[in-house]
Amino acid sequence: MSFPSAPRLRGLVARIGLAVASTFLLLAVLEGTLRLSGFEFHLYPTEIEFGRPDPVLLEEAFRPDPELFWVTPGYRETLAELAREQPSLVLMGDSCTQLGHYDEALADWALDEFGEPLRYGNLAVAGWSTFQGRRQLARDVPALEPEVVTLYFGWNDHWTGFGFEDAEVASWQRLGAGPWGSLRMVQLVLRTRVVVASLGHRPNRVSIPDFRGNLRAMVSRARSLGAVPVLLPAPDGHRRGEEPAHLEERWLRDLSELVPLHDAYMEAVRSVARETGAPLCDLAARVEELPWEERSRLFLEDGIHFTAQGDRFLAREIGECFLRHELWSRLIPKGAG
Repeated sequence: MSFPSAPRLRGLVARIGLAVASTFLLLAVLEGTLRLSGFEFHLYPTEIEFGRPDPVLLEEAFRPDPELFWVTPGYRETLAELAREQPSLVLMGDSCTQLGHYDEALADWALDEFGEPLRYGNLAVAGWSTFQGRRQLARDVPALEPEVVTLYFGWNDHWTGFGFEDAEVASWQRLGAGPWGSLRMVQLVLRTRVVVASLGHRPNRVSIPDFRGNLRAMVSRARSLGAVPVLLPAPDGHRRGEEPAHLEERWLRDLSELVPLHDAYMEAVRSVARETGAPLCDLAARVEELPWEERSRLFLEDGIHFTAQGDRFLAREIGECFLRHELWSRLIPKGAG
């Protein structure tokens, strides 16, 4: 095996050094040009489109969070208050739980049933998927030391993303927040990726396999905290051929997907309950059993969020489910075992 002579080796090293120096010089010029032009891009949640909330609502009604994408304006204060109160029940989920009132109706139901107040905390945030819920349970719930945690997710998991799944958004967000994130070249790559993705396919924000994986992880994490995780399949007020037309604007690729898609995700919730042995309060199945006239009265026009009657229905179903699984004795000292 022959080796290059010393002059040839010095020449090779010189050429490599020149190429490296030229590359660094080119990158430095590009970086300087971007800075002089005023270019700057940060991957805040408002730069990524989700079905709900849209960029305008994200900017006006929420605050960015490095791990959870967005939170409510008073989220930190709520966590601090709940850490002092140590609620026995923590409710997690999306806008159905955050903006609904079935938590209050459940507290009323428990007071009537047991004559004791229910200490609970509602940590749900509109627009959240199980990807965000999983991170919240790992980061923010341990300090609250709950006895029971309810998991009400699914709608946002199966809404379409604008070129990104939630996990991919997180990976790009980490790059933007890392030590290289201040470089304009990195920011240019992020900006280009967002633009290209928004023109391409629209995957579900969380695929069914990832949805199952997130739920399994939340069940495991809750148990590690000494809490009982309770799975709540999300009920709906939809019928094939009568789906709300506005859902096709930002949430679905095709309106005909709505009913079978939601059913598939709710069946995934049930499968996780079977796999893990976690208590299941099958709200979706209970609602499906109702006559259509009665069922439709539980929902607002979108068939997703609840009327006051729907809140009371859910509270009663959850309360009775807790009785079957002997959870009230963990939640209220005088609760039925």
